[in-house]
Amino acid sequence: MLAYITGSEVLWRQVRAPIFYLAAPYLFIILSGFAVLFVLQRIGRDGRIALLYAAVMLPAMAVTIGTTGAGAREIIAFALSGPLALAAFVMFTSQVRIDPWMYRRVLWVTLISAVGPLTIAVADVRSELAFAGKINFSGQSNFVTSGGFGPVQVSSALSLGIMAAIFLIITEREKATKILASVLSIILGVQVLLTFSRGGSFAVGIAIAAFALAQARNRRVRNGIFAIAAVSFALAYFVVFPWLENFTGGAFEARFSNTESSRTDLAANDTEIFANNFVFGVGPGMTKYQRLGYEVCQIRSDQCVDEASSHTEFTRMLGEHGIPGIIAIVLLMMLAFSAAKRAGPGRAFAIAWIAWAVAQMFYANLRIVAVPFAFGLAFLTLSKDPISAARSDPERSEPDELDQAEDSNNPAEDRVLAGMPSSRSRSLKLPRGRTTSNMTEDAAAQEVRPEEVGPEAVKPEEVEPEEVEPQPTESGHISERSEQATGTPPPYTGGPQTNPFA
Repeated sequence: MLAYITGSEVLWRQVRAPIFYLAAPYLFIILSGFAVLFVLQRIGRDGRIALLYAAVMLPAMAVTIGTTGAGAREIIAFALSGPLALAAFVMFTSQVRIDPWMYRRVLWVTLISAVGPLTIAVADVRSELAFAGKINFSGQSNFVTSGGFGPVQVSSALSLGIMAAIFLIITEREKATKILASVLSIILGVQVLLTFSRGGSFAVGIAIAAFALAQARNRRVRNGIFAIAAVSFALAYFVVFPWLENFTGGAFEARFSNTESSRTDLAANDTEIFANNFVFGVGPGMTKYQRLGYEVCQIRSDQCVDEASSHTEFTRMLGEHGIPGIIAIVLLMMLAFSAAKRAGPGRAFAIAWIAWAVAQMFYANLRIVAVPFAFGLAFLTLSKDPISAARSDPERSEPDELDQAEDSNNPAEDRVLAGMPSSRSRSLKLPRGRTTSNMTEDAAAQEVRPEEVGPEAVKPEEVEPEEVEPQPTESGHISERSEQATGTPPPYTGGPQTNPFA
């Protein structure tokens, strides 16, 4: 469900759905908290670090409340909902162990959830081309190719889908599913580039490079990654980039060759704010009001249209939280290193998710739950490496109910089935979910009749007929019932005999 919410959040905002703006991070906090409190019922070491990371950012709320008064709730919620969602999700995933087939399911849901924002963006592009005949591209990110919503957030959501698609290409067994994931990754990649928001494409490149370095010792995986990278580069250079250059009227090359970014100015502004307010900062969500002031922006909102809040999570924590922000950054880095260290068989995947999430934090804060979701995925403990699991058992990808039922009816552990053939086509099975462990000891210890288990289980000489002694009546005669029990017909007592067929 949380994987579904990651793509749905951007979709809801694209279509202006009647759902309040911060529904996704609130759902992350509620569902993860419910799982930790009522299902897991404990908090692990990494969960305690995540909880401390969230706690150290709370004191700065007093500064925001003192400055804005009644308007503080919305400002604080917008600034802290992402970090709180990250902390809650890490508290949950750091205690979860899953199998490779379940991990692939999570990846598929993540990929499918990215198809929603992709569909809206493609529909807007087609609509604009139908009515206007062309799309105007400039040196800035494009709202039309982003489905009418923020290009930064849309680019991040689509790039998360690309990450899931690439991992599915590597870990899936079926060729059909590999082809489907490949096609979706290409379409998502083209749309990410069309948004003209460079952060999404750069984050994917950084994450895949980190994944390749983590798998450098595995020659087969390393060669596979290089092959995928070579094919992707050739396809992009000879097909995708020329088409995008022609479609955008030459704006594509100008946009992605430009290294200037307004985020460097915003980050420098955050560090200056920290130098002047290093104790508790200026409060969550208050960096955009430092030049003109909160009161001026409330009276003359038109004067604050161009005032932008911080886009880099690390400098935001410095400017808005002060010294506790430094502690929060240290705790976040501790969590990142802990995720890579404890990952075990899935270490390369954990490193890639951490790299993608950290790259997004440098570019787009925690404004959508895709970033906390990717960061939390790094803490999942895999029972086996998904890449090696994809080669070990190509016939079946996940256990089914029949296997589970047969495991519960293990002949070696069941006294009733001990003498039965061990093939799948045996004639007698216990009902599903019922074994002799559910029976009483008296019933389990009863003698097994030969007609129930077949002639191979019990030899004929081991079965003796049950003898019933005749019981005399008060008159000294043996009753008719006793005679029937012993198998002897009752004697003729006299009287006329009639023919029933006469």
